[in-house]
Amino acid sequence: MNPESTPIDQLAAPYLDKGFIEVDDDGRDVVVIQFPMRNSAYDCRLIERATEWLDVFLDERGLGFVDGHDRGARAGDGKIVINIFARVVDGELGATAGMAASRKGAADAAHATIAHHAADADDWTLRYERTSGKLPGAFRV
Repeated sequence: MNPESTPIDQLAAPYLDKGFIEVDDDGRDVVVIQFPMRNSAYDCRLIERATEWLDVFLDERGLGFVDGHDRGARAGDGKIVINIFARVVDGELGATAGMAASRKGAADAAHATIAHHAADADDWTLRYERTSGKLPGAFRV
């Protein structure tokens, strides 16, 4: 079977027959890794490094993918932060992979706060909290 010329339905059929299912991206849990901002150059390197390592760790584990990032004021208190978002099949495992990726990729894990929520929920579950340079107040996106 040549993957370049074989229809995707035919490639997926053996896995679907074994009970695997396709997960719609909108049905995935959301993980956010939040860092305090420092300066533009540092922030750009941090975003690049953290995004690259997170995407690799999620892909290796079959958990999901990086869905983007933003920089700006946190809702509620206006503290300036960087948020890196991922869509994952399991929020708890995605958060654990996020911390592992931050540590392995030298992406400032001590300053990271990592939370997740289910696709159909609004409340975040805080999994890892900063151990250095804590922002005041409760976690917010």
